[in-house]
Amino acid sequence: MTIEAIQIIEALRFGLKRFNQLDNFDEKSALYAIAFSGDKFPKHFGENKIIKGDIIYVGKTESGIKNRIVKTHFKDGRTNSSTLRRSLGAILIENLNLKPIPNIRDYMFIHESEKELTDWMIKNLSISFIPFNRGKRIIREMESEIIYILNPILNINNNVNNKSGSMLKELRKMCREIARV
Repeated sequence: MTIEAIQIIEALRFGLKRFNQLDNFDEKSALYAIAFSGDKFPKHFGENKIIKGDIIYVGKTESGIKNRIVKTHFKDGRTNSSTLRRSLGAILIENLNLKPIPNIRDYMFIHESEKELTDWMIKNLSISFIPFNRGKRIIREMESEIIYILNPILNINNNVNNKSGSMLKELRKMCREIARV
């Protein structure tokens, strides 16, 4: 655990803003965090209870925050390009009555469901980011270290500490199966 990683985590926690409050989207590389800011998380993950303010996803972008957050994670019709959207959709499938459909890479949702998912995300999630322009290898290593320290519930790849990862994988598998019917 490096001092730099701790400082970045604190900056990410301190900088959390609602989607509609984001501005000044830099086109540079960055590390970002997505936190739950709603009242009650829709799924209980055993001992990993999600409460307001918890960082639930950590990512990196080399093409800028606008491309990753605005044009992918928080955009209708982009579930096929966003692990965050696929995981949240799998968690929210019953609560929001989402309808998965097949996609070349995995699954996505019908148009109305994509809109419902985006609306829920805008109402219940906060985002923060830190510019981090030190090369692909270094940003990847820092992202991994932050994921290791925070153990965000929606980071299932390279997150050995995520005890709920198997449950999330099962929910996503269920969505794939429903989409193929």
